[in-house]
Amino acid sequence: MNSATAALLLLCILLIAIVVIRYRSAKQKYEHADYLHHLETIKTFIEEVNSLNDYVTWVARDGIKTRYALAGRYFKNKTSYYKKEPAVKEFNAIYGDWDQYIKQYNKDYVSTQKEKLEGYFNNIEGKILDDQQRTAIITDEYSNLIIAGAGSSKTLTILGKVQYLIEQKKIDPNEILLLSFTKKTVEELNHRLQKINLNTRATTF
Repeated sequence: MNSATAALLLLCILLIAIVVIRYRSAKQKYEHADYLHHLETIKTFIEEVNSLNDYVTWVARDGIKTRYALAGRYFKNKTSYYKKEPAVKEFNAIYGDWDQYIKQYNKDYVSTQKEKLEGYFNNIEGKILDDQQRTAIITDEYSNLIIAGAGSSKTLTILGKVQYLIEQKKIDPNEILLLSFTKKTVEELNHRLQKINLNTRATTF
């Protein structure tokens, strides 16, 4: 065997060894205990996201973000590294921009509810609610601030919200607290609540 043949043979052996080492290394990263643990976590995350069927408040949004923070750090910028596992790519795409994802999700949810309940919102106290009123009613944020001038149907919107919670969200009327500053407003609210048969009452502070 001449030196050229020996060198070629040695090069082939070396290339085969590199391929085998890389194969074993690639296989091992998908069998690592930490990887498998976090993989199960992100699969749970994806299942939770796919099961969302209601408005997501900022409190719930941040709670989910916190629960999956460790997996988020583990898989951050590793989509290509774990390219054989599609769950990693899906997780990073959603979790990596989680706040924006939920913002868009809520926007789509409100839009879907408007379409689904169009007929329902066309008859609140016999009146048709406008688009902003419908948005205010469907939006189920941890806290909402509605600013509107006199005569802009704020009370109608409040009644619509109460009716929506009881009839559409199946909230127990006893769990709804309606407060107002004046007795006059409370009397009007209770009168109108009674007229549309909503079994809850308003009171002053």
